[in-house]
Amino acid sequence: MEMSNDILTLAALVAAYVGVVKGFGLSDKWTHIVAIVIASVFVMVPDYVQSKITLISVIGLTASGAYNYTKKRSDTNGKV
Repeated sequence: MEMSNDILTLAALVAAYVGVVKGFGLSDKWTHIVAIVIASVFVMVPDYVQSKITLISVIGLTASGAYNYTKKRSDTNGKV
């Protein structure tokens, strides 16, 4: 995989993880720091570990329906 694809994949995974954390009630003012911490984990680990974490993340986030966290949430009246 070339570098730009790696960056796009990791950016999508970080966004999905931040969405999951926000789903647990994290305040918006902390999301940037959480994103940097999650990105740091992906970037600072050895390539072999990064590839395994990426694979685990893609499978786990997809299976858990994490894509719902990246969509805009609707309010209690069903309006977006």
